[in-house]
Amino acid sequence: MRNLIIALTLSSGLIACTKPEGPGGSSSIQGKVVGQNINLGRPEIIDLTVTSGAQIEHGDYFIINQANGANYYFWFNNPTWVSNGDPQLAGRTGVSISFNYSDNDTTIVNAVFTALSNNLSNQFNLTKNGDMIQLVSKDNFNVPDPDDVTTSFLLDVGQQGQLDEIGAQTAITDERVYLIYGDGSHYHESTRTGADGLFSFDQLQNGQYQVYVLSKDLTTGEMTKTILEKVTISDKNQVVDVPTLEIVH
Repeated sequence: MRNLIIALTLSSGLIACTKPEGPGGSSSIQGKVVGQNINLGRPEIIDLTVTSGAQIEHGDYFIINQANGANYYFWFNNPTWVSNGDPQLAGRTGVSISFNYSDNDTTIVNAVFTALSNNLSNQFNLTKNGDMIQLVSKDNFNVPDPDDVTTSFLLDVGQQGQLDEIGAQTAITDERVYLIYGDGSHYHESTRTGADGLFSFDQLQNGQYQVYVLSKDLTTGEMTKTILEKVTISDKNQVVDVPTLEIVH
C-alpha cells in the first residue's frame, strides 16, 4: 500500500508540472534585423556682441546669412550725416539701423535686436543678454558664416550647424539578438545575424518568448533603446517568424 501511495503521488506530480520554456524542444524562432544609420544634426549658433555708438561709424555694416539663401547686411545710419552710408551690397538685402554717437551699449543692442528680429525670426530664435545677442537656427543647417565686416562688433559662430544624416535601410550583419524565456527581464541566450541580417533560435519548447535587439537612442547617441517583439510557440516542429526588427545605428 505504501509503494502504491508513493507511485500515485509521483504520477500526479508529473501531470501537474508544466515544462518551462527554453532549449530542448523541436521548434524555432527566426527573423531579420534591418537598420538605418541616423545622426541628428545640430543648429547653427551665432553670438553677436555690440559696442556703444561712440565706436560705430556712419555706414558701418555686418552681414548675416541664412540657410534659405536670403542673406542680409545690417548697416548703421547716423541722421546727422547728409551722405548715404548704405554700402548697397549686391545680392543681399540691406537693413538700416539708426544710431547716435552718444548711444550706450543698451541702446545699440536694443536697436540691433529689433532689426534682426524683424528680418531673421523665420530662420532664427533670438535672445539678448546684456550687450550680446544670440541667434540659434530653428532647423539643423550648416549656415554660411556671418562677418562683422566694418563694425567694431564681435560676431562669432558658437556652434557650426550640421544637417541631419539619414542613411538607407539595409540588412544588419553580425548584430546581436537576445532571447528571453517567458516574461523574464533578463535574456537567456543570444545569437548573431548573418550577412543577410537573418537570425534563428533553435531547439525551443512550447511557450512564450521575447526577442529583442538594441537600437541607438537619438537623444544620447548610445545603443540603449530596446526593440522587442513577443512571440509564442504552441506546437512541436513549429517555426515562428518574428516581425522585422528595425534599428538605428
